Amino acid sequence: MAQRYDDKPYRQLASLFASHPIGAPETDTFLDILRFYYEPEEAHLGAHMTWNLEPEEEIAKRAGMSLDEASEHLTAMASKFFIRGIKRPDGVRVFRLPLILPGLFEVPFAVRQKSPDLDELGDLWEKYYAEAFGHQLHTGFQMSRALPAVDAPTDRVVPYEDAVKIIENAPPAVILPCPCRQAARNCDDPLSTPRMRPAPTDEVVEVLKMAEKAGLVHTTMNTQEDFWVICNCCRHACHLLRGITMLDIPHAVAPSSYWAVVDDGLCSGCEACVERCQVSAISMGDDNVAVIDYERCLGCGICVSICAPEALRLEKRDDRIFTPAHDALELLVMRSESTGRPYPVHHHQPV
Repeated sequence: MAQRYDDKPYRQLASLFASHPIGAPETDTFLDILRFYYEPEEAHLGAHMTWNLEPEEEIAKRAGMSLDEASEHLTAMASKFFIRGIKRPDGVRVFRLPLILPGLFEVPFAVRQKSPDLDELGDLWEKYYAEAFGHQLHTGFQMSRALPAVDAPTDRVVPYEDAVKIIENAPPAVILPCPCRQAARNCDDPLSTPRMRPAPTDEVVEVLKMAEKAGLVHTTMNTQEDFWVICNCCRHACHLLRGITMLDIPHAVAPSSYWAVVDDGLCSGCEACVERCQVSAISMGDDNVAVIDYERCLGCGICVSICAPEALRLEKRDDRIFTPAHDALELLVMRSESTGRPYPVHHHQPV
């Protein structure tokens, strides 16, 4: 980890992240996380950026830096993927801050080799999740939702709930190791790949099937379009599911429009589904028949494939779940309205 410097640029940057609709509470742990990502001059520059792509000249002026100095730092930050930068068709370089999640959290675990520094960063994120970030992440409109398993539903799945359709309609896919499991280091579920890499559609679908076989829950952004990611989540490490399992927030993840249904006459009482459920939504009743807690059931269907007597199936919910956000921008606007933090955020610190 980087040695300690003056806290001011890091506190300014932390305050900016805290003002975003996703939120990132200002704690000493979060300051240590920011020190891992940014040198002091980079943190100062980042504190004068926004989540909109802006020309480097504007960022430099706002930060009180020369264009040459700012350009050097912006290039270094973008090369590490700790900010986002592109060159527009007119040749102008533009940059923006990343979101906390998905974004800043995942990058080091996706692009770096395992190391003591990376383990230390994982420990910091784990501490931050427990002390502040987890509750903040799961306050307000849900950022994520569950997807039904690839083969579990018995009737037609709408396109935005069909994981295979999402992959087929997306830009070229990239497979990366699960950053949550790398940070927590407490889970032996599959990581799929040691490093981030492009992958063809058929391989990505096979990864989904492998994840289902391992009992992992597919989740994605709580939108109907503009998907950035599909995660395969476990109860031990996942920042999403642990909102339910660790922080006891039943609706931390929005469910799919399905739920599990038990055929009492077929249930053998083997309890395989109880262990299989990642959010503890299944228990055994007094008659030794599986009982579903519909406040917790995500409608993921991973319990269906483990049920030998085929006593479990997915059915459409009585109160059909509707995914209201059309795309990522609308998702952030809805998140903004539910948290009271305006979006886009333009809170520039004084020079």
